[in-house]
Amino acid sequence: MLSIKKGNPKAVKIMENALGAYELYINDVVYSEVAYVFIRTDSGKSYFELKRDKKSVINAGSNFLSKLFPLLNLTKLLEVNDSIIALANNYIVKYGLLPNDALFLATCKFYGIESLVSLDEDFKEPCREEKIRLVSDVESLKEG
Repeated sequence: MLSIKKGNPKAVKIMENALGAYELYINDVVYSEVAYVFIRTDSGKSYFELKRDKKSVINAGSNFLSKLFPLLNLTKLLEVNDSIIALANNYIVKYGLLPNDALFLATCKFYGIESLVSLDEDFKEPCREEKIRLVSDVESLKEG
């Protein structure tokens, strides 16, 4: 989602081709990560600076709501539960995924979602092993 906002051509093309053609899902971790990175980038401030500068959070948060949240709102929100956390813990130690990435993969696995859209190379092996198709460009989107 952030790559789309930044104008990454690969990400934009994937989203253009996926909208309307597929059901799109995110979990609450995606929302949190996207909102936080947007607010931090938009404000130009660090986490600790933002903790002390509510006005910057409000301004950047307003920009997030007008510029990026509408895109997130085109997706369905899937809840993270205890089973997903257990799967994610397994993926951390099995594949060396960072916690948020492990939660993304575990959410797909738990809900039976066949594809994970990411430009992150860290998902190649875990997706292959877990039989979840990694979509990292328009060609791989159309293969499914």
